[in-house]
Amino acid sequence: MTSIIAVYEGGVLRPAHPLPFGEGETVEINIVQSLPGTFPTPADDVSSRLQSAKSFDEWLAATKLLPPDDGGYDIAKALEENRIWSGERPANLASKSP
Repeated sequence: MTSIIAVYEGGVLRPAHPLPFGEGETVEINIVQSLPGTFPTPADDVSSRLQSAKSFDEWLAATKLLPPDDGGYDIAKALEENRIWSGERPANLASKSP
């Protein structure tokens, strides 16, 4: 199940951030009205998803909900550097030529 924050404007629900669905994918929507100021911010939502991820795939899907402007931060490079600094063998995440 995916939980999102949306704003109702002009007769349309507008998600607060991009949704993790493919084009043309069918979804079921349950709407719960929040009181003003009581709903989590998009950053809270992403943070809770990152913390509750039970697999790398869930974690990676949550990172795709982050705003597109990340200041040039490369998560794959940071993970690789962390492996090297901790003494682990590099994962060689960069794509290899055939």
